[in-house]
Amino acid sequence: MTVISGNINTNLYAYAGSTLSEQIDTGASSSSKKETGSTGKTGDTITLSPEVATARAKEYLGLPPTGRLGLTDFETAASDQKDTVDAMLATALEKLGIDPNQTISLSLDNDNNIVIEEDFEGKSELEEVLNDEDDFMKVFRGLSANNEVLDYVDSFQMNTGTLLDYMNPDTSEEYLTSLAAKQSILKSGGSSIETVWQLSRMETPYTYTYNSDE
Repeated sequence: MTVISGNINTNLYAYAGSTLSEQIDTGASSSSKKETGSTGKTGDTITLSPEVATARAKEYLGLPPTGRLGLTDFETAASDQKDTVDAMLATALEKLGIDPNQTISLSLDNDNNIVIEEDFEGKSELEEVLNDEDDFMKVFRGLSANNEVLDYVDSFQMNTGTLLDYMNPDTSEEYLTSLAAKQSILKSGGSSIETVWQLSRMETPYTYTYNSDE
């Protein structure tokens, strides 16, 4: 098995699965967890306050767990995560004998596994190695989450319209359905970071490109 672990920043966290809370707690929701003693008996159920749950979600994405978040916090976390992904991917290419100048686009599929867009010799081996490397997956999922939030904010600022936009006779059924889905998420999630993450994942999925010409 090819190992690509390097010096990983332990403050980098990840996201995966359908919700952040499902991943923050293993086998339990973010609102509660059960503790089991040495006797095997189930202990008391501990309910986390909304503040603690929010702090854990922030930390999970490599963000400051306390205080008000700014876009610079997402940018800083994403920048650190990108540096780590760049370095680890370069190591993987070298160990697999893949051209270091090969352009490689990585994204997460619906099962939160890494997929590579381009076709080249060694592609399947590289996909397997990256998905099997826990440290790489952690950082890449964090990189994706933070960039999706940043891209969503940019998209929202550019596309915010007036009521007349929603009354346009050419508005498609798909667009209206999309609006309804967003409204449903907002109502159920309020202003939590979980809601921001869900909307950004839905609207602005992230693709990382190695050796980009840009």
